[in-house]
Amino acid sequence: MTQKQIERKSLIVSCIVNLIMAIGGFWIFSITNIQALFLDCSFSMIASCSCLAALEISKISNKKTKNYPDGLYFLEPLYSIFRTLLTLVLLFSSVARTAKAAWGYFAYGVGTPLMIEPVIPYEILMCIICFGLSFFNRSQSRKTNDSSTLLATESKGNLIDGILSLGVALSAFLIKLIDINGSLGFLHYTGDFFITTIIVLPAIKEPISVFISSFRELSGGLTTNQELKRTVFQFVEKNLSGIMTLQKCDIYKIGMHIKVCIYITNNIDYKKIQTVKRNILKDICPIYENAEIVFCEW
Repeated sequence: MTQKQIERKSLIVSCIVNLIMAIGGFWIFSITNIQALFLDCSFSMIASCSCLAALEISKISNKKTKNYPDGLYFLEPLYSIFRTLLTLVLLFSSVARTAKAAWGYFAYGVGTPLMIEPVIPYEILMCIICFGLSFFNRSQSRKTNDSSTLLATESKGNLIDGILSLGVALSAFLIKLIDINGSLGFLHYTGDFFITTIIVLPAIKEPISVFISSFRELSGGLTTNQELKRTVFQFVEKNLSGIMTLQKCDIYKIGMHIKVCIYITNNIDYKKIQTVKRNILKDICPIYENAEIVFCEW
């Protein structure tokens, strides 16, 4: 099975599982009207819909066109950027929405007690599924030697969803233990805001890290994947040893496309360069299927 096939198979599984979670989440939200649940199931719905887009991108990203002779791999980090931006907007809008409701209670005494009972078992189940799906996508990404930007994005998204579910379950359990007529009884009315805020804060880190990594790929920056750099550099050094003097080796990653720019001293025989290039690709391609080697004079 090729790396692209592994990627598409994983995206199909993610799409189906996220859709099931989203439907279940909206059903529980309709019963409880807890905004943290709306945030949770919205994540699942976004993940399901975005998986469909990711599937299409996975199918066409390696196709070469007249205007893009190297392929459409830029669509992969572009997808990740839009996905993480949408995630961040959803996180912040959920905090703003629950803050408005909490302000209404503290300022005017207007509010409705949260319906906690259906939340705890549902969120525990969702937490298990989300962490399991994140582990699945992460393991599938490893099968592509972490070359799949799409699977890395999905894995991070599943992890965030799992963190949200865990946070809602724990917070709901704590609120359930609080006497509504006691000194902390206000949490039965405003707990939605505190739950959402507490789970959003640690969740922000993941989409930001994915955004930075994807933007670096899209803008043509050198890869920071240390495993990729070590592997490629090892093959380059091995095949150049005794034939050419390596001055510098720059490695770029755009989606699943790996571009290796090898800088050597000038006046090197063209036939030797072609032989070395074939040998390097022979070593790299079993690990990174979509690799390109470019020799440049130093």
